[in-house]
Amino acid sequence: MYIFIGFCYNNQRINLTMAKKHTLAGRFHSFLLDHIWLKYVVEYAVALFMCALSAAVFAVGLVSFLTPASAELSFVSGGVSGISQTISLAAQLMLGDAIEPYRDIIYSVFYIAINIPIIILAFRKIGVRFAVLTMINVALVSLFASTFRLIPFLNDLGAFVDLHGGMLSRALFAGICTGLSSAIAFKYELSAGGADVIAYYVSLKKSTPTGKYTMMINTAIILVYGLLMAISPSLVSSENDAWIMAASGVLFSIVYLFTSMLVIDFINVRNKKVQIQIVTKKDNLHTMLLANVPHGATIIKGTGAFSGEARFIINMVVSSYETKKVVKLIRQIDPESFINVSNLQQVYGRFYIRPVK
Repeated sequence: MYIFIGFCYNNQRINLTMAKKHTLAGRFHSFLLDHIWLKYVVEYAVALFMCALSAAVFAVGLVSFLTPASAELSFVSGGVSGISQTISLAAQLMLGDAIEPYRDIIYSVFYIAINIPIIILAFRKIGVRFAVLTMINVALVSLFASTFRLIPFLNDLGAFVDLHGGMLSRALFAGICTGLSSAIAFKYELSAGGADVIAYYVSLKKSTPTGKYTMMINTAIILVYGLLMAISPSLVSSENDAWIMAASGVLFSIVYLFTSMLVIDFINVRNKKVQIQIVTKKDNLHTMLLANVPHGATIIKGTGAFSGEARFIINMVVSSYETKKVVKLIRQIDPESFINVSNLQQVYGRFYIRPVK
């Protein structure tokens, strides 16, 4: 019995695969499946390219909008970088101005020290490929950031936006760049390191969107950093001005983080889920769905209100990035089917999510 069902499933897969081979993308995909070593080479080449693109986008946001050389006040970057900035500033407040020349050293030491257990977490709990690409991304961000500061165009762009748009424009553009960078990284199963790794790990465990966890971590960092800035005697000449500037920095940094969160959750759809409801006359549609989609389904027998004919109502929950594939599959099997797609806030119970490599 099980052998017969497996044979039917394989036949259904073969029929649908043959239909896809008529397209250019289908022929290319079939070619890669026939040359598995080339498939892995292409996948890693694409991942490395997107890793470099993610790092470059973040570096542009950092150089031009987040910490431009012409700006009077820089935003807190958040994550491990923000934690290191906070520790460095706290050390200066506790030990005095004598430690000012060593702040960059303190920052670098804590940046590396905090990232070590995070990278270990990525290796052990998320995936080896994820951890390796994350380390490459972190290294490329450092390389691009130092290189991009030597490009006059990016420095002039930051000065122009700061002059004509003010801190709000800087916060929005910085948030778009940071969010786009993280979203590209998450989409190709890597990260920008630091707090992004923690947020990604928590979102995988809870199967919820990533952006809100990044926002929570970074908001706490910004609030602590803003408080330290406010009590720093070397910020400006007047104590009242110090509090005003610190509060302004916190408020605009929150705008920056909120923008970043929206961009991340808009693009990164890995943990978003949708419910697909199909009304069909095909009594074998659910069998074909189960053969091609790694999710279960519930079938309800019904009757068409207008025609009075028997209908099958199939309810299935899939990941958001699988929606297009499932709908296309349904339309190929039953062009007359009625399909309803609804976004879901959260699901509870057993739900398959493709593991990170």
